[in-house]
Amino acid sequence: MMEDEEKPKKRAPRPPKPVTPARVREQALRYLDRFAATTDKLKRHLMTKNRRAIQHHSQDEEEVFQMIEETVEKIVKQGLMDDQKYADAKARSLSRQGKSTRHIRQKLFSLGLNEGYTEHALEELTEVEGYTDLIGAAKYVRKRKFGPYKEPDTREERRDKELGALMRNGYSFEIATKILSLETVEELEDIIFGTGDYHV
Repeated sequence: MMEDEEKPKKRAPRPPKPVTPARVREQALRYLDRFAATTDKLKRHLMTKNRRAIQHHSQDEEEVFQMIEETVEKIVKQGLMDDQKYADAKARSLSRQGKSTRHIRQKLFSLGLNEGYTEHALEELTEVEGYTDLIGAAKYVRKRKFGPYKEPDTREERRDKELGALMRNGYSFEIATKILSLETVEELEDIIFGTGDYHV
């Protein structure tokens, strides 16, 4: 009977390197190469990534956080990231998905963007690009195939469910009922593409 081969021993994980400004910058740039991020999100990522190193080398957490703050500030000054551009782009992306202005505002706040960035992004979206909650609701209905996308004989029984979905996504009762009262897909697309004259 053959003896069992001896299993190779697992290598002990390498100890983390100490947190230094150069290392933090390298980590930050690597992250930004892969993901779009706000300054708040980047700072949180860098703190999480270096938690083990802080503990291993008994580094002062406040000093490391200050190091991260200064590194991110330098990256912003060099134009490598911009919270306002991020907010504007995120707002446009959410509008394309048919999100309400209320939902967009909440999402931007949740990403750590302050009121100034958020209000600027919404102003660009509504006043410059002409986005409204009526257009957003129409996009949402098209995406979910609600209202005029359903067979006429099933629309009434689904209406309350669809109305609830629209309102949960930040649309007012008035806008939700207006959109769901449309009879045809063409009317819906007139709102989305700005070829109709609809007001709430």
